[in-house]
Amino acid sequence: MRRHFAVIGASAAVALVVALLVVRFVIGGGGSVDAPTGVSVSANGVVVKIAWTGVDGSDSYEVVRDGSAVVYSGSDTAVSDKTATEGKHNYVVRAISDGVTSAPSSSGDVTVGPNWGDYAPLVALFPQLLPQTPDTTGWNDISCSWLLSGFDDEMGPADQGSGKVYARARMACAGQSTMLALAWLVSKDATDSVFAAASRKPGAQAIRWRFGTGYLDERNGVAYLRPDTVENVWLAVGAQGAKKDQILALANQLPLE
Repeated sequence: MRRHFAVIGASAAVALVVALLVVRFVIGGGGSVDAPTGVSVSANGVVVKIAWTGVDGSDSYEVVRDGSAVVYSGSDTAVSDKTATEGKHNYVVRAISDGVTSAPSSSGDVTVGPNWGDYAPLVALFPQLLPQTPDTTGWNDISCSWLLSGFDDEMGPADQGSGKVYARARMACAGQSTMLALAWLVSKDATDSVFAAASRKPGAQAIRWRFGTGYLDERNGVAYLRPDTVENVWLAVGAQGAKKDQILALANQLPLE
């Protein structure tokens, strides 16, 4: 009987140690370093800026938004979050040393105005071309919105998809005289596939423009463009009734510098 109780006691002790290790290494708490202090959070337009005082002995930090989204992991002590959606958000910072996470810092709250949220990285690739907030306009007075539809090769019958994913994000824009669409693709293979599909359109003509290559669809007044300046991006630009020279001139005006 005593041996039986001894086994139970040993098992309980092991379970307690495992539980403490889980709390220490996964959840954090006491940690091996102090929690960061001096946390400041502010919004500059659509960008949230987070800064804090460095902790002696820490290897890196992680910034957590709204209790779950890790928006930064690294050694800096001042970072920006461009993906927070419109509304009020809460941020905390944790220090990490030898894989052990500290307790969270005191929290900082901020209210963010209209912004592109998860589409912000795509918009940030083209600061002179795209409106930097949803309620403003961009080049040639275009207004933009995010786009849910996929490329033809991504989509299958209504009850089942093709299993292919090409685009991280897509946007559609229009102005009084200009149409623009763009996509940020997941890989070079996806980009190759999308442009191969463009080359198969009836009457497609291979073209060069000042930032790269592409295909012209004069019948529909649009050019499908692949810029050399930004990796894995597809652009379509055009105007209703435009001819080849007009479409090329429009493509060459795109402010992608």
